[in-house]
Amino acid sequence: MLTVALTLLLMAAPVSAHDTKEYTMLLQEDGVTPDGVSSGVLVSTDSLFFYNVDSREEAVHRVLIDADGDGEFEGVDDMATAWLSPSCELDENDSKVDPDCEVTELVLLDPSNGLLPGSISMLHQIDHNQSLTESAFTVSFSEDQHTVSDNLPTGSEEEQLGGDDFLVLVLMASLVGIVVILPRLMDSTKDE
Repeated sequence: MLTVALTLLLMAAPVSAHDTKEYTMLLQEDGVTPDGVSSGVLVSTDSLFFYNVDSREEAVHRVLIDADGDGEFEGVDDMATAWLSPSCELDENDSKVDPDCEVTELVLLDPSNGLLPGSISMLHQIDHNQSLTESAFTVSFSEDQHTVSDNLPTGSEEEQLGGDDFLVLVLMASLVGIVVILPRLMDSTKDE
């Protein structure tokens, strides 16, 4: 009975939330893996986690983001990751020798970060042996919409309170049942 009451209470919640996630984009010698993100995978409040896994010495990568959708990647409203190294040199205290050295960077997909839901063009740049290579890819994300139950309360406030009263009654009956059954169960285990 308690399980039924708790199940009813949980089903009464009208909104389900989306857990934010970090979607990993590996920056490799031959490009980005995956080489784009199609719609339906990411929503606003998710993040892209760019990680330089290129094992070549001194190969640095960065990603330019065309935030305003004008086809240019270095405009006023556009953004870019830092140049990401394959590793950062550490001193004897495990602190970075170069404080600007980064291997990873996280980019929040959200209007608060200047990125509106839709398809966003990105440009992956690799600088190795004083040679710059570029490859374009697209990331799509949608607005983070919570699903709302179709069974929203209707009618007067008094009618709505009646439904809450029923749930309280079921919960109270469950608690009374536990109080009555628990001592009997305890006694039966003592007899054995």
